[in-house]
Amino acid sequence: MKQKISMEQLAIAHSQELYDLTEANREYLREWLPWLDHIKSISDTEKFIESTIEESSVGGAPNFAVFYEGAICGVAGFHEINKQHKIGSIGYWLAQNYNGNGIITTVVTELVKIGFGELNLNKIEIRCAEGNIKSRAIPERLGFTYEATLRQCEWLYSKYVNHAIYSMLASEYNA
Repeated sequence: MKQKISMEQLAIAHSQELYDLTEANREYLREWLPWLDHIKSISDTEKFIESTIEESSVGGAPNFAVFYEGAICGVAGFHEINKQHKIGSIGYWLAQNYNGNGIITTVVTELVKIGFGELNLNKIEIRCAEGNIKSRAIPERLGFTYEATLRQCEWLYSKYVNHAIYSMLASEYNA
């Protein structure tokens, strides 16, 4: 991973910094992330982090605080892992003023390595709102295959949005 960019498994110690980052970027993130109305206080952030720690502790989906030059700048990890079918779904968000530094590309590269290596997945998916060009650029840049568009599959505050689905198979990653 690039030296300026690092990841740490989400921990309660990240709560205040992560909540402050969410607050500072609330309007920017609201364009594409449906969960912001559920994060109203630091305790909401703590509950989210606790749930990810619990999930990860039983072999589930790990999530990470993302840092750039030592400052927390976003979150990335696995939304879910289907153990029976060995499929994982990656999600990420980044504070507005950190765009353009290759952070999420670097982090998703590391998540793919974790997914196929440590988690023994066969398939990794990334789902992005169809209109979220910056988010869609990540799987496109990393060689994921565009599979389909799911129509009106997410309610985003006042409207439904379509999702573009990208995937990579373990056989493609290892080739």
